[in-house]
Amino acid sequence: MRFLIRSALRQSMLCGKEEDCPDRLFRCRQCGYSQSTELDGCPVCAAGWRAIDVSHGPACPKHLVEEAFETPNGVLVRRCFRLLNAKAMGLAITLNDITEEELRVMELIEAEKQEQAADEDKDAKSFQELLLRKLSRR
Repeated sequence: MRFLIRSALRQSMLCGKEEDCPDRLFRCRQCGYSQSTELDGCPVCAAGWRAIDVSHGPACPKHLVEEAFETPNGVLVRRCFRLLNAKAMGLAITLNDITEEELRVMELIEAEKQEQAADEDKDAKSFQELLLRKLSRR
């Protein structure tokens, strides 16, 4: 569970854009043919280069995390992130609205957020930088 939460919180650091992914995959949008080397056009259906889509490959950390979020635990973590976002937008959520398991996961998410913020704050080189970091999180 913690792996999923940490991965979700650090998702932007897992891998960059699809074009920069070390395990990128080139796929034809017309016929579905794919390969790991760059395609100028599809060798199967002769579609031009505009029909070629670039995505994260099967061994990419970002792809692996996305797959993990399709598991039952991943679905639960995603739901808890949505509940926390709804709460931050002002939606009233009571203990009658969520399960005990969802509450525990939301507590884990908040603890991981605080730990991540503390890790970022310890690298601050001055009081002003620390203050700016704290203010930007609000």
